[in-house]
Amino acid sequence: MPNDIEVATTLDKFKDILAERYDTLSNRLKQVADFISEEPMVVAFETMSVISVKAGVPISTLSRFANTFGFDGFSKMQVLFSDQYFHKPRDYKERIKRAKSEGISQIESIQDIFENLGESNIKAMEDLLVGIPSSKLEDAIALLSSANTIYVQGVRRAYPVASYLWYMLLKGDSSTVLVDGAGGMRSPMLKQIKKEDVLFITTFKPHAQESIAAIERAREVGAKIVAITDSQMSEHGRQADICFEIIENDVMEFRSLTSAMFIAQTLAVGLML
Repeated sequence: MPNDIEVATTLDKFKDILAERYDTLSNRLKQVADFISEEPMVVAFETMSVISVKAGVPISTLSRFANTFGFDGFSKMQVLFSDQYFHKPRDYKERIKRAKSEGISQIESIQDIFENLGESNIKAMEDLLVGIPSSKLEDAIALLSSANTIYVQGVRRAYPVASYLWYMLLKGDSSTVLVDGAGGMRSPMLKQIKKEDVLFITTFKPHAQESIAAIERAREVGAKIVAITDSQMSEHGRQADICFEIIENDVMEFRSLTSAMFIAQTLAVGLML
């Protein structure tokens, strides 16, 4: 393998490198990248044969993927995932294993909906507690603290997260603008973003055109971007300076905002300290 390849020693660093190099990967390797981004616990717990089946690629492709990023075999890369999930308090390990083995039960009553939504949200929160390192939270707070103005945007399903974060930032006396498009003023508001500002965007698949426009404006003027999204490998995630990747479970084809709210609230309160 080439000597100049930077080999990640933490999962978070590996995700950053993967996002940076994503566009250079073949379609087959992108398929692996998308899978490990969406199913990190499968990568942490399962064998290569199981992972290859679930990812829909040959075992040799998994090995090639690991080698591409400087690892001497897939198992060496897999250690980053297993370390992330196993080096936690015992109850987290047990809950993760239980969540992995349990499926969503059949929904027949309002009580079933209540319980399944609750279980789904609990699992998403626990995954987030395991998957987000404190260093990333600290880096995001430092970046937001240095901003002249924080522009906050989230549309459609992501709007409640953006509006709540904006409210919290105002309570903390941060200079902040909610880019909500009221009165048809979204474009003029985005034009106010300058290099010294930070765009905080929450966006999920299918990404709205408004999200694309906001990111393009921030990149155009050199403003930093903090993103909450469902895939660091997406175009939006890869363009963010700091990306919080969250994966919510579907319950009756509805997805919660619990994890996104959790991140937003953490950062807003952290800025007040």
